[in-house]
Amino acid sequence: MGSNGKWFKAASASVLAAAVLAGCSSNSNEGGSGGDSASSSDKPASASTSTEASASPSGGVVTLKYVDWATDEERKSQQKSFDAFMEKHKNIKIDYQSVAYDEFGAKLTAMAASKTLPDISAMLEPQALRWAESGILMDLSKYYDDGTISPKMESNKFVSPDGKLLGYSVANEIIVLHYNKQLFDDAGIPYPPAETEKAWTWDQFLEVARKLTLDKNGKHPNEPGFDKNNIVQYGVDINHSADFLWTPFAISNGGGEVSQDGKELLIHKPETAEAVQKVADLALKEFVSPTPAQAQGLPGDVGQKLASKKVAMATSGQWELVNIGPQVEKGLRNGVGVLPIFKKPATTNTGLPLVIYNTTKHPDEAIELYKWLMDPNQNQANFDSGVWMPTELSWYTDPALIEKWTASKVHPPEYKTAVVDYALKATYPTPWFFLPTYSRLGEVLNPAMDQVWLGEKTAEQVFQEIYPKMKEIFDSGKANP
Repeated sequence: MGSNGKWFKAASASVLAAAVLAGCSSNSNEGGSGGDSASSSDKPASASTSTEASASPSGGVVTLKYVDWATDEERKSQQKSFDAFMEKHKNIKIDYQSVAYDEFGAKLTAMAASKTLPDISAMLEPQALRWAESGILMDLSKYYDDGTISPKMESNKFVSPDGKLLGYSVANEIIVLHYNKQLFDDAGIPYPPAETEKAWTWDQFLEVARKLTLDKNGKHPNEPGFDKNNIVQYGVDINHSADFLWTPFAISNGGGEVSQDGKELLIHKPETAEAVQKVADLALKEFVSPTPAQAQGLPGDVGQKLASKKVAMATSGQWELVNIGPQVEKGLRNGVGVLPIFKKPATTNTGLPLVIYNTTKHPDEAIELYKWLMDPNQNQANFDSGVWMPTELSWYTDPALIEKWTASKVHPPEYKTAVVDYALKATYPTPWFFLPTYSRLGEVLNPAMDQVWLGEKTAEQVFQEIYPKMKEIFDSGKANP
């Protein structure tokens, strides 16, 4: 599932640590879906490699609790996968619970405190290493090492500081440029580039955005008399509600949040501030993108925005296809392109990890469900809807497999080069995959960014102000204070 363009409201580190200590101590007799709790070093003795799960010790039906957040469309796709799993595994039932995205972190923390953690769940990406440091997540290394679970792309790997494999993203997701082809046709403008090597420069992108921005009198931002207070069509809606949505531009300019080896903080670099300011100025000075206040008057998701013709282009995750799909059924001609660049092509990848809790009473069955959910062959509904991309390299290189996951109507003809190839050529993993302090850094960075998007301070001012605190957290190397 996608991040829905929103930033999570995570429980504080101290609350999380307290909950884990209170609810998941090694001498507890409760946890998961009930039963004995395991310490972080305990592992299930074995996991079945067949298509059928091993029988429960009692020979009866095992119920696994699974928790995630999801939109209505995502929930439908996920339920189809669960139904297929239960049809093949008669001795396993799934108690599927989906909660609001903004409430997910608090929900898990409350479950930990009350000793009712699920057996398996989605995990907020920024929180994964924080939970790992608390010792409550199962190390899945042996199941990947022995072939029980097929190998995944390294760019989607979550590893704790002490080397434990928490898992991989259930889906690989990258940031792309969505657009309404009809609006380009009406304006007589060629579609955005769909090949990494042909990406627009920032200036080219800005010029097209100007041509596609109209006020109520049909004027463009660079024309005399343009009314910035009465814009009826925006050239682009830049989603900057979370850092991984704007960092592609900073990385493209030679900056970013942190270096890809996790050894250097880059937020204070001039290249970072320059790129972020240009993103902010699309709304503040160029008037081709809505300000946060103006965005409140736009339809909810990317599909609705494009279909309404109030937005011509939108940067967000490729997972937005799940929201674009219903509009395609109503006649929207959607397109997808690569992001504009400053100095080099760059996109970020994301993707929530699936995790298994050490407190599960049914580790073998939990592994069986995990294996199913991580198998691209068992998730066709999620590919068809556009919400997921595979996490296995062969699905990006084998023509037959590429056709299998990109053939649905919501995937436009240019999807192969604009997304599949782009993911291989220009992806920079979001730091939550490898940086223990990522979540704590975000608690400083993300609130401060509001001042940039609102035009209250420049990006340079904000980054210089918050750098000392971020540097202190970064140097600590700790996911939890």
